[in-house]
Amino acid sequence: MQWTIDADLTTLGQFMLADSDARVAARWETRAIAGCCVGAAVLYSLWLLGPWINPDLDALNGYVSEFAARDQPGSRLFRIGDGLAGLLAAAAAVAGIRSSRGGVVGWSGLLVFGVATGLDGALTPMTCASYVDSGCAVRELVGALPATHTVHEMTSSVAALGMLVAMGGLARAGIGPQARWGWAWCSATGLATVATLGALWMGTGAGVTQRAQLGLIATWLIALAVDHTRRTRSAGGFDA
Repeated sequence: MQWTIDADLTTLGQFMLADSDARVAARWETRAIAGCCVGAAVLYSLWLLGPWINPDLDALNGYVSEFAARDQPGSRLFRIGDGLAGLLAAAAAVAGIRSSRGGVVGWSGLLVFGVATGLDGALTPMTCASYVDSGCAVRELVGALPATHTVHEMTSSVAALGMLVAMGGLARAGIGPQARWGWAWCSATGLATVATLGALWMGTGAGVTQRAQLGLIATWLIALAVDHTRRTRSAGGFDA
């Protein structure tokens, strides 16, 4: 009988220790997600410095990615910012998937966004800025620019699609901006994305619509971080 009691106590102790370890791991996962999302949002918003670093870029029509074009002043800062923002977003997504608390589709969308954004900054930046350099515009029109210039358009599109999947998937799972706000954020970002594509096709206003799109993405990342911080505090340091 004593042996049975001792065994039960040992099992109980092991269970409590495992539960404590799980809570600590979950707490750090939640903090990692929040920290990575905030960092990604800040780095993703470095384009706000663009008018001071490169005032020649047209804010009405100029594509934000042109700040990071290889031939533009300060482009290295914007490329590094995009690369690190993508890395942090991907890290947050991996932590979200590992937490196994739902929203796998949304976290996967965020992972796609992070990888594509990282590629934008690190490997496939624009070669030149067509709204600043007419020669670049001509070379772009006739297809005389390096392949990375075209690939940049593809990775940017994939990043935008991944973010919409992230917003919608996490809203459906009840993660991130609460209730209707999650869907409202997703809808507004989708409209801004469509408006940007339309503005590019029309040849005017893409700078304004894309900046609205990027602003919505950055603020959503911060809202996602705030939600995880709130969950941690309401559960006594454990993200339930």
